[in-house]
Amino acid sequence: MDSVDNADTLKSLVSTLADATHKARTQNSTLEKKLESSTREVAKLREHLEQVRRDAMTDALTNLANRKAFDEHLEGSVDAAHANGKGLTLAVIDIDHFKRFNDTYGHIAGDRTLVQVARLLEKDLSGEGRTVARFGGEEFIAVLENMDEHAALTLADKVRSAIAKRSITGGDRRRSVTVSMGVALRNRADRSPTAIIERADAALYEAKQAGRNLV
Repeated sequence: MDSVDNADTLKSLVSTLADATHKARTQNSTLEKKLESSTREVAKLREHLEQVRRDAMTDALTNLANRKAFDEHLEGSVDAAHANGKGLTLAVIDIDHFKRFNDTYGHIAGDRTLVQVARLLEKDLSGEGRTVARFGGEEFIAVLENMDEHAALTLADKVRSAIAKRSITGGDRRRSVTVSMGVALRNRADRSPTAIIERADAALYEAKQAGRNLV
């Protein structure tokens, strides 16, 4: 009788352990699936946040850096130039007679022109230590790190000439556009980006007053 009771007790214990093991495995499997799902959701959220961050720093039309991104970059570049004493040059680029172009050929043609000029500027001005952005409207801006005034002026004039020679699609046919550029070199007194931007803007104004299509 005792043997039978012991056998029944053992069977009951084994059955209980088997049920508990199965339940634990099921719970673990459920938890693993939930963890995998949560991991995927977190990855998606991170990817979405990164995309939102990129969108917030990118000009929607030209895909260049926007004004906010450029302001942040320029501030860091000014601080770095002040610390290491290396050259820092700013170039402001404006499409000549753009309002007249828009009024004549329409805003769609104007947008196409902005995109094509942006691509040319990105091609010729981008690179290590260089950033090009859309500053607003038909105006673009570039920061050129580790570059002295002569090198910056030479590069700017090369870019200006290349744009003037390039046919750009606008309206119902291809035509050329020109840009005016103002260039300013950071000096030791420039502790903020505002001072360099103001001097580059002043140089741009001089280029336009002198006849446009100039640096």
